[in-house]
Amino acid sequence: MILYKYYGFKAGLAALKKQTLGFRVPLYFNDLFEASLFDEDSMQDRINKILEDVAILCLTRTPLNPLMWAHYGEEHRGFVIGYEVDTPFFLSNESNLISLTNGNVIYTKTKPFRKISDGDEKLLSLVVNGLEELNDHTKQLINHLFLNKDTMWSYEEEVRIVKRLVNFAEDSLSEYPHNTYSSLLRKNRNSEYRSTEKIKGLRIFNYSAEIKEIYLGNRSSFLEESNFLNAEGFKKMEKYINQGTMIYFISKDQESWNLNGNLIKTP
Repeated sequence: MILYKYYGFKAGLAALKKQTLGFRVPLYFNDLFEASLFDEDSMQDRINKILEDVAILCLTRTPLNPLMWAHYGEEHRGFVIGYEVDTPFFLSNESNLISLTNGNVIYTKTKPFRKISDGDEKLLSLVVNGLEELNDHTKQLINHLFLNKDTMWSYEEEVRIVKRLVNFAEDSLSEYPHNTYSSLLRKNRNSEYRSTEKIKGLRIFNYSAEIKEIYLGNRSSFLEESNFLNAEGFKKMEKYINQGTMIYFISKDQESWNLNGNLIKTP
């Protein structure tokens, strides 16, 4: 099965080159209502500490969504990359707090507040940090926290994978080889010993994702006469063409508000 991620131009090139996936700590999502469903203001600080210990990958089911292209595809200058997701990295219940199989986002008109007790908050913290096994009750709490969004976001058709940001013991890395991660760091000019994150909350996981499809935006600088790759585009994407990855460009449908994906003609 293939699921998709929208990128701006530079971020898309980096994703193609490295073939790794960037997860985000939910405290840095663009939706201020993210993970705000427990109706206890006094616990928000403790909930935020839980949110610091997870990272989420957001994928979508379609590469042809006009709103997604406008919002996340750098106004049609970027890319959509289609990843093969039928692998343990996405599907394993052992290495994922929420696996792809259980990661369909639920869209609701009314915010589904839920009371949370001190005991439930402690259980959540233990589960997120891998110190307590998931059971039916804690699964409900985890899903409620991470998989509910307003219906205004339903156009995204979002599917999520949630991973713990915990340091796996050395003897378990062979069992979970792709659960290590890193951040993109920028050295502090005033100190060679200090660095800051280039993108707040971004975590790059050590997993080489198989790229099955690439979609170039209608305004991509790699396109020539709409349906050909120019010399620069061909040079930078040649390796993906040779690997059998299908490459498309986006065009407007002349008889509807839809977008079409058209197979690229290469030199």
